[in-house]
Amino acid sequence: MGMPGSGKSSSGKLLARILGYAFEDLDTAIVQRSGMSVNEIFARGGEAEFRAVETDVLATVLDDACALIAKQTALSVVVATGGGAIISKTNRDRITSAADHVIWLDAHVDELVKRTSSSKTARPLLSNNPQKVLSALSDERAGLYEQVATAKIDTTGKKIDQVIDAALQILRQPVQK
Repeated sequence: MGMPGSGKSSSGKLLARILGYAFEDLDTAIVQRSGMSVNEIFARGGEAEFRAVETDVLATVLDDACALIAKQTALSVVVATGGGAIISKTNRDRITSAADHVIWLDAHVDELVKRTSSSKTARPLLSNNPQKVLSALSDERAGLYEQVATAKIDTTGKKIDQVIDAALQILRQPVQK
């Protein structure tokens, strides 16, 4: 989990591949299961509708991940949440109860702006003044990420292999719930 541009999707996908785990990107799952792009959901009902869809899809994704593990279809699942998934207490509780490890990928706002501005991913919340918006969102969400995270990786200035190495070190640690 982490802010937009922190590296959740790219790191999560690679980490899952290295570990032989299944991978689920929440934003991709939202698009697939709703049949609409993130921009379409925002245009239709604003952020409130997007967050409601996100909450429903997160519950399904986590339930599906637990089912895969229970059936031994997957050893484990790496889930890249959307940046704002932690806004909802329901989502925070679901993530905390479903996951052994919750890694918060953090980065300096300037780095987030640079990464999101060069990304092709649609980010409706960042359409006006990304620096200001990301700074405000980072301030709002930091405490929530801290509540849920079992570990934190600062991705500022790091290459993906450095982030993966840090994540692997975290995953080697015993689970403490």
